[in-house]
Amino acid sequence: MNLYKNLSNVYHEMYQILFDYKKEFNFYNTILSKFSSKEIIEYGCGTGNLAKMFLESGFGYLGVDLNQEMLDIARKKIPIDNFVLGDLKTFESDKIFDCALITGRTISYLRTNNDVIASFKCIARNVKDGGILIFDAIDAAIMFDDFDESEKEIIIGNYKRVSTSKPNLETGWTWDWNSEYYIKKEDEYEFIGNDHTVVRAFNKDEIELFLRMCDFDLLEVAKKEAYMWQDQYFVARKRKLLEY
Repeated sequence: MNLYKNLSNVYHEMYQILFDYKKEFNFYNTILSKFSSKEIIEYGCGTGNLAKMFLESGFGYLGVDLNQEMLDIARKKIPIDNFVLGDLKTFESDKIFDCALITGRTISYLRTNNDVIASFKCIARNVKDGGILIFDAIDAAIMFDDFDESEKEIIIGNYKRVSTSKPNLETGWTWDWNSEYYIKKEDEYEFIGNDHTVVRAFNKDEIELFLRMCDFDLLEVAKKEAYMWQDQYFVARKRKLLEY
């Protein structure tokens, strides 16, 4: 995705305005406290906006992201190197964590069932028995019940994004998302780049099945305010050895 590479600075600046990271942190912190989770690994950590809050709150933390450009920005903000380049499907740590987070709808980029299964199995190897997995996924039932293909334009600070979505359904509840980005120069907007990706939504039943196949049990599903597409937040527990 070009947004996370050549446009990484644009992403970082836009999302400071678009996204309420403090509210997102409080949401995760409530769940982490409930399960007494202090050592966490965050997949899709991006430019480190949540990382800073976790570290300031005393969590043991490791952030993993697929894009070096995003981690370069994160490392400028956080002097301690708590970040590593890695793929959700393959990254394995020498350390075992109390909880794994997949944030920022990162699961949306796992386009095939095999990608989802590989990711969950890999995460299970990085989480202790009885540990927790928390992630958000776009709700397929809401997204595809009345799919909106109209052009969307939003102004975010000095930036403008114009985007369109079109179903393709090749590998699941997937669609093509195309976006163009502009920056304001005096009284006009100047084109600075575009991005194309295939995005995937999920329904609860398939998520629950994926989790069971990978040694996790779904504990709860929570909904919270979303900034664009409606999400569901899933909380699962890795099975303890005695439960096999």
